[in-house]
Amino acid sequence: MTISLPKTKAMHIHHRDKVTSTTEEEVAEMKFPHKCSKCERSFPTLRGMKVHQGRWCGRKKNRSRAGSLADKAVQKSKRIVKEEERPRVTVNGVEIDNVYTFEYLGSQQQCDGEDDSDVKHRMDIAQARFTSLFHLWADHRLSIPLRLRLYCTAVCSTFSHASEAWHMTDTVMKKINGFNSRCLHFITGKSYRETAVNPDFNLLRSIRQRRLRYLGYILRLPPDRLLRRSLM
Repeated sequence: MTISLPKTKAMHIHHRDKVTSTTEEEVAEMKFPHKCSKCERSFPTLRGMKVHQGRWCGRKKNRSRAGSLADKAVQKSKRIVKEEERPRVTVNGVEIDNVYTFEYLGSQQQCDGEDDSDVKHRMDIAQARFTSLFHLWADHRLSIPLRLRLYCTAVCSTFSHASEAWHMTDTVMKKINGFNSRCLHFITGKSYRETAVNPDFNLLRSIRQRRLRYLGYILRLPPDRLLRRSLM
């Protein structure tokens, strides 16, 4: 077997590093593409900048960056720097880059073994897909059943990729149901509680069915197959 060094990364097992809080100077250094013309604050997305201009720009005290996309980008950059300070692994005389997270075939692995890291990763991708189809969800010429079919095909299939490997804890199931509830609230106009308790499309049940189908596939394998032996 030949190792592709450009694709190979080193992942040290450790808990999430604590980094300092994000400052406006650090956000400015990221050089995000969208900048407010009034206060010179920069933003990674055009929508974020428009929300800032409509609600917060010009106030004596601007809204905190905590939890925003800009904050997450800065925090990520700090953790990348911390990973580079760790000991390096060398393969055939070539130093391998240290990473905190690693994405393989669309699934994200995290070095601290966090249960919901891949769930958050797929949720971010699905949220971006849902937002890009805003014009469909807001188009009342399309019937609700048609919009739900589009949601299931375009968004839920993206979200549930590699869900067979997820650790379905209570926290993970709440995240899945919460995401589905927010999307259905916008599509159907029903309340958040109603779409959470009695959803028009049950994403959590769909993922469970998908996992059971995969389990059936494994159990039908010959007894000597490594995948079946590992599961049993």
